[in-house]
Amino acid sequence: MSNTMIDGRRADSARRRQRVIKAVNDATKSGAEISVSAIARAARVDRTLIYRHPDLLALVHTAQPPHRPSQTAVLRSLGPRCRPTWPTPTPA
Repeated sequence: MSNTMIDGRRADSARRRQRVIKAVNDATKSGAEISVSAIARAARVDRTLIYRHPDLLALVHTAQPPHRPSQTAVLRSLGPRCRPTWPTPTPA
């Protein structure tokens, strides 16, 4: 490969990385969904680009809001220790 081609590929890689970084920043500011798929779609890159670059993957993961389990998941995790205390409807 010639130096011109190598330089062109490097410039293209740098542009794609900047688009990913911008997409993460924009999603954080706007409250949009932050996932590898959503960021890749917004940045117009393939998801594998993010997965191949640990720094970009870490950027996406650290920008994600902390996971909060749903009420149903919490109740399921408690298992039989958690029984509803409200009365169940009786058939008429």
